[in-house]
Amino acid sequence: MCDLCDADVSTRSSTVRKRIWELSKGWHCSIIGTCLKLSDLRNLGRKLKVQTVKTLQCSVDYQLHGLFVKEVGESNIASKLINKLLDKRHASSIRKARSMSTEAELFDYWFDSLSKGDIPGPYWSILSHPSLTVKLAERMFADIHMLSHMVGASNQADIRKLQLLEENLSKMEEKAVRKQRQHLKNLKARDKIVTELRSELKRIQVKKITTTEQETILSPNRDRIYQLNHDILQLSAKIKSKNMIIRQNQDKVRYLEALVDELKDENTSLELACSQGGPFADEIETLNLNGKCLLYVGGRQKTVCRLRKLVEDLNGRFIYHDGGVERSMKELASAVTRADAVVFPVDCISHGAANKVKRLCQQNLKPFITLRTSGIGSLITGLKDETLNLHLHQSTAN
Repeated sequence: MCDLCDADVSTRSSTVRKRIWELSKGWHCSIIGTCLKLSDLRNLGRKLKVQTVKTLQCSVDYQLHGLFVKEVGESNIASKLINKLLDKRHASSIRKARSMSTEAELFDYWFDSLSKGDIPGPYWSILSHPSLTVKLAERMFADIHMLSHMVGASNQADIRKLQLLEENLSKMEEKAVRKQRQHLKNLKARDKIVTELRSELKRIQVKKITTTEQETILSPNRDRIYQLNHDILQLSAKIKSKNMIIRQNQDKVRYLEALVDELKDENTSLELACSQGGPFADEIETLNLNGKCLLYVGGRQKTVCRLRKLVEDLNGRFIYHDGGVERSMKELASAVTRADAVVFPVDCISHGAANKVKRLCQQNLKPFITLRTSGIGSLITGLKDETLNLHLHQSTAN
C-alpha cells in the first residue's frame, strides 16, 4: 500500500489540480476502471489506431485497459486525451470540489457520495484535487477495492440460491412421479372392477334369462354389486382428487423450472456485468439503448450508481425516483413523461408506488418492465426483453 501512496512530487502549484500522469502510477488502474466507460476506451483506441487481437486468454477490453493504464504514466498524446476526457466527463464533480480546501471537507464529500452510490466523478475530482492527503487517498482506494468484493459476494449468493432451487425442483419431480404411480395403480384396480361388472351383465344379457331367473342369479350377489358400485364411486372421487393434486404439482414444477431458467439468465447477466474482460464481454455489446431515457423506480440507493453506469455504458440515459421514500410522488409523473421506458423491481417498491407507475405508463403510452429483484442482473435481464427492445428501436426509427 505504501507504493500506492507515495505520490509523485509535482512542480506545479499546490493550488492547481493534478493531471493524471502527475499522480502515482498505483492509482491509474482504479481511475481508468472506475471513472471511464468501456465505450470511452474503445473510442480512444480507434482514435489512436491501437492494434488489439482478441484471444481466449485476453479480451479486447482488457488489452485496452492495460494499455491505457501504462500510457497515462507519462505525459503523451494518450494521457492528455484521457485527462481531458476525465475532466469533461466529471466536470460537475470537479466544480463541486473546487470550493473545498481542507482534508475534512474532502472526506465529507467522499463519504456523502459513497453513501449515495455516486462514485466515478467524486473519485476523480478528489484524487486530482490539490488538497488530497495520503490518508484520504488510502481510504478511497480501500472503499473502491471492497466494492469489487461486494459485487462478487452478491454473485455467489445468487448462485447458491439457484442451487437450492434446483434441489427443490428435483424433490418435487420425485414426489410427482410417486403420486403418478399410485394414481395408475388405483386406475388399474378400478378398471378391473368395472371389467368384472360388465362381464357379469353381459352374461345376463346373452342368456336372455327371465326376471325370475335374473332375480335368482342376482339375489345372492346383490350385496356384492351394491358394494362394488359404492367402491366405484369412492374410487372415482379419489381419482378426481388425485388428478387435481397431480395438476397442482405439475403447475409447481413448471413454475420452479421457469424460476430456475430465470435465475440462470440472471446469474449469467451478473457474471457479464461483473467481468468487464470476461467471456461474456461480447454479449453485452449487443445491447444498445440508442440514446433513450430509462426511468428506474424503487430499488436500493447503494446500487443506483452502478445501475446508472450500466445504462450509460449501453448508450442510454438514466433517471431515478425512489418510489416515494424521500422524493415526492408528484415528481413521479414528471419523470414518467420524460422517460422512454420505465422499470421497477417488485422486491423493493411499495404496492401503491408500483400501481401508480403502471397507471402513469398506461396514461402516457410508455412501456414498463417489472424486474424480479433490485440487482444488476435483473436489470440486464429486463433490458433484453423483446417488447422493450422493439419499442426502443421503433421509437428510434420514428
